[in-house]
Amino acid sequence: MAERPTDIPRGTRAPGYPRAPGHRVAFVPRHLRVRVAAGGTEIAATTDVVALEEKGYPTRHYLARDGVDMSRLEKTGKTTFCPFKGLATYYVIHGPDGEVRDAAWSYEQPYREAELVRDRLAFDADAVEETVGSTP
Repeated sequence: MAERPTDIPRGTRAPGYPRAPGHRVAFVPRHLRVRVAAGGTEIAATTDVVALEEKGYPTRHYLARDGVDMSRLEKTGKTTFCPFKGLATYYVIHGPDGEVRDAAWSYEQPYREAELVRDRLAFDADAVEETVGSTP
């Protein structure tokens, strides 16, 4: 696929689509109530959500940072690369039962096609409790 860049300038087109034109990634703004908890402690609650629906993966909910208790998150050194979305940065969650490493991530340098999730946070559903409900 694409080489891993160290920096993605704003407006850069995703290299994954020309190489895999059948791959589907949809960014869908939703007004669902999403709540995230770690060890029973609420980490996030918001209705400002972008659902990321990607072929072969479960739907991920990207939450606006103003709905996340950022005092409980700390950036780690982990990053990953997706040729459709860009560079993801990971966070550790400081919860009542200790740390949950790399349980949240954010595309702070997304490709143009993924701008809707820039600086939003998604959470690993296997590491936290994520509740998705209807609009309030």
